Amino acid sequence: MPLVSDLTNELKSWLTPDKLRELNVSWREQRSGYSDTVVDELTRCLVNRKMHYENILGYLEVQYKRPSQLIQEYDGLYWWLLEFVHWILYIRHVRNGVYIETGVRYLEGIVGLARANQPLWIFSLNHDLIIECLAAHYGVPLHSGFPNKTFLPRRNTQGSQTGQLQFDLLPGDRFKSSGLAFPETGTPGINLLKIHGALDVFATNDKQDFLKLVPSEPGVRGVIAALQATNTELLYSDPRLPGGAVKATNEITYADDQGVMQFLRRTHLAGAFKYDQGYSQVLPLAFLEHFRNYLNRVTTLICIGYSFGDAHINEGLRNWLEHTANRRLEIVGPGTKRAPSTLSHLAPQITLIDITATEYLERFALKPLRPDERFLRKVRRAMCKIHRWKKGVA
Repeated sequence: MPLVSDLTNELKSWLTPDKLRELNVSWREQRSGYSDTVVDELTRCLVNRKMHYENILGYLEVQYKRPSQLIQEYDGLYWWLLEFVHWILYIRHVRNGVYIETGVRYLEGIVGLARANQPLWIFSLNHDLIIECLAAHYGVPLHSGFPNKTFLPRRNTQGSQTGQLQFDLLPGDRFKSSGLAFPETGTPGINLLKIHGALDVFATNDKQDFLKLVPSEPGVRGVIAALQATNTELLYSDPRLPGGAVKATNEITYADDQGVMQFLRRTHLAGAFKYDQGYSQVLPLAFLEHFRNYLNRVTTLICIGYSFGDAHINEGLRNWLEHTANRRLEIVGPGTKRAPSTLSHLAPQITLIDITATEYLERFALKPLRPDERFLRKVRRAMCKIHRWKKGVA
């Protein structure tokens, strides 16, 4: 999945100032759209090379909080841009199923860690489904903390039901009273907590309940097939509309078993104010609080691919390390030379590992990589570097 810089470049390469203005003309023709002032503000952000996509979203959030007659426009544009990010990540999954399927071999060490730690806790800030794909490929039980099951009807564009999609359900009243339903120590598998939401996690029932998609069949393809079906076959049919279905920004609009319109709210958090109570977001603060509580169940935490740019996460890590001297933090990544400044006073408890994630995880793999697999890993890395160079983010 793309780094922040990759995703930013992909967004900016498509959403150019000219493209944005062209879209706004079509929106105005449909009696919506935005004022020139708001569009110009976003344009200035898009051409600013120092602003990545989360900076841009954060700027729109700030504009929404400032007194203005345009706050609803800034809010609407924020949610539209957030949905744009969703589609970039979604397309990465559905177009690259085979690539993901062959790539999970290089993450096999996570399976080894899961067998040695029952369960293995994974706290993810990513929106992607790579851990879900890995677990499905190797048949590792995956626990999301959502205790119940439910089914939603799949439909074609004529509105006829064609099947069902299964979801794990976290009822709001249960969440408020008892939290997440993770299994206790000694249970095989992975306990996965998506702190910033994900492509397969949704809020429903006016953001009171939460759903997590269940793969439609075994393996990586089952994860991706279910993701694709959620975005294309959960719908509320209306032949009078373009595409024959009702659309809503950052939501999936669908007809339930009785044909009544319902909504699934996408949960991914992005921007400058995650879990800030002064800003609107889908996931409640309780998800962050549960992360900090569950973190106390581990004594060694491995940080992979985290730049320590989220203050609300850094605070939890600092408190966790400060609580007792026997806790250890391993920071993995090429170029890792020093601990984050917020954790400098805890340096004796921190190990810096200056290698790539796949090289690190190979230590725990179920079997060593073959020579041809090592060569293919180099090819994949080279392809990524070439892609970034072509996109101007090398």
